[in-house]
This record gives sequence, C-alpha cells and structure tokens, in this order.
Amino acid sequence: MNSQEQNKFKELISVISETYGEEFTQAKLKLWWNLFKPYSIVTFEQALYSHIACPDTGMFAPKPANITKFINGTTKQAERLIEDRAEMAWQVIEGEISRVGSYGTLKMEDKQALAAVQAIGGWQKLCATQTDKMAWTHKEFVAAYQNFERTPIEALPNKLPGRVHLVNHKKQQPESAFIKGLQDFRNRIGKE
Repeated sequence: MNSQEQNKFKELISVISETYGEEFTQAKLKLWWNLFKPYSIVTFEQALYSHIACPDTGMFAPKPANITKFINGTTKQAERLIEDRAEMAWQVIEGEISRVGSYGTLKMEDKQALAAVQAIGGWQKLCATQTDKMAWTHKEFVAAYQNFERTPIEALPNKLPGRVHLVNHKKQQPESAFIKGLQDFRNRIGKE
C-alpha cells in the first residue's frame, strides 16, 4: 500500500472497530499499517472481508495473524506450495537431463531449482546418477529446494554450466594467470 491508500486503510480499520466493538489506538493503527503496508489495499480488503465472513473465526475480532492467514494461507499450505514447486522443477530437470545432458548448460528461471541441483552435487553429477539412485536424489533435491526457498533470489545462480561451457571457459583463460598463480604458490611455500 502507498500513502494515498492510507485513508482507505483507515476506513477498513473502522469497519473492524464498528463490527467488533474493537478500539484502535494510534499505536495499534500504526502497527497494523506497518504490518500490512507490503500488501495491496485490495488484498488487505479481501482478506479482512474473508475473515469477517468466515464461520470459524468471523465471530471474533481479527488479529493481524488472522488477516495474514487469509492473504498467505496457513503455514502448512505455504509448505505444500513450496513442495509442489519443487516437484514441478524436478520434472523439468529430469527432462533437461535427457535433452541436454551433462555436456549442455542447465538454464532455468527457477533459481531455487538451480541452487538445489548445485547443493546435491551439481549438474554433471546429477546427470551421471544411476537410475536406481534417482529416487533418493529426487528427495534430496526437494529438501534442498525447500531450504533455498528462504534464500534471497539474488544470491542464487541463474544457470549451471555443462561440460562444454566449462571447457570453453577454461580455454579462454590466459595461461599467464595460471603461471602467475603457480608462482604465487611457490613464493608462499618458500616463505614458510
């Protein structure tokens, strides 16, 4: 929500006040505003009305967690959604194993999937996994995917290079960098 929507937000808070006889102090209003500012006013309004209409909880004044539940779902629902995304990503990866194999580069928009592949050993290792071990690898992938769901997206990879890409990259590196690194190593050993 933006500052222009603050008046609409205050109107919705007054709906809560009138419906449930709940007083909103300035501190409580500020707390609610800060909690729900990341959501659109339409999303907040729909969640509020969903709470009011809910036969299980609608008879009680909403707490912020009640409204958040109608916006994001329950914790179990969120976990199931992540697991479903991991399963869909696994299906794509299995197709890419057959299509591009370890020589090709794995490119996906799902960065959590790429990070999960990297965490379970990398693209080449995954492609070399024996069929009878693939079920266990699948479980490892789903667990890793769920962990990476909490990682900031910019910290995740956007591709996993295949063998051809790695060989080409190695060819493009000047030999002088290798020689300089070797000399630095020898100098460090000589000083010890």
